[in-house]
Amino acid sequence: MLSSLLRVQPKTANAEPEPEDLFQSSLGLIFTDDLQNQHGDPGTTVTYRSNGYGDLEFEIADPSGENERTKFAHYLWNAGVLMGEFVGGREKEKGNDSDYDGVWGMRKFEGKREWWLDVDEEEMWKIRGEKVLELGAGVGLVGIMSVLAEAEEVTITDYPAPTIIDTLAQNVTKNIPQELQPKVTVQPHQWGDLTTPFALAKKEYYTRILAADTLWLPQQHLNLAKSMLHFLSKDPGARIFVIAGFHTGRAKMACFFEETLPGVGLEIEEIWEMDADGRRRPWSAVADEIGDKVGERKKWLVVARLRRKVHGD
Repeated sequence: MLSSLLRVQPKTANAEPEPEDLFQSSLGLIFTDDLQNQHGDPGTTVTYRSNGYGDLEFEIADPSGENERTKFAHYLWNAGVLMGEFVGGREKEKGNDSDYDGVWGMRKFEGKREWWLDVDEEEMWKIRGEKVLELGAGVGLVGIMSVLAEAEEVTITDYPAPTIIDTLAQNVTKNIPQELQPKVTVQPHQWGDLTTPFALAKKEYYTRILAADTLWLPQQHLNLAKSMLHFLSKDPGARIFVIAGFHTGRAKMACFFEETLPGVGLEIEEIWEMDADGRRRPWSAVADEIGDKVGERKKWLVVARLRRKVHGD
């Protein structure tokens, strides 16, 4: 389960977790019908047990003012954790398919030693050697995992608010070894603003664009898609990876995939739904009466791989 890969640390340095802290971080494990899909609070630290790269620590931004709070960069969401798993890849060195025996960090799915993706899918989602851009990075888990997974170059971006960008920079410094830090930069970027020096310099530059839980605000769909298209390389192998949780409703996601993407010249290469335990089902733009009840839909995420529209399709 995704939430079992995380641990929220108390705000006071070196403090022992209070019983309430332990209980809150375990709610998704105890009450599986009400899975926790956001983690951390402003000023806390979330530890992620990565697959082969050790425990990574992420500071959670303490937003200043309503404008920053509404960006929701002061949480780590399950969509970001799942994408971090995908780009990080399965752990092959220890010969146990990441079968952790600890209290947290389990990667057993229904008792089977499996990984989120099969071998062919892993090849499609690989990051090694790619030029990577993360949009709406939040705490920066996905971009940081991309650096550790041997991307050639990584740019981590989020809304141009000082507390958000400063927290991203802190997380990069904390989790990226010194010798790899020249490969990664943190940049402010507001979706749809393509006239900044950064946007102009990096037009059609990135071969992998990553966006985790960025679909919750329909009025920003067009701006998000414009940024995706602007930065995406024209290399035929360039792709956009999108993962988003259903906690804000299926209709918002359907609008992005079914209406916004075709309008800007992007198309879906593959799309499906996956829950926090690795189970899958086909993507549907239409809500299911049972599966889309609030408690159930919090468990599920949509997973999509996008590309430039192929002319003649």
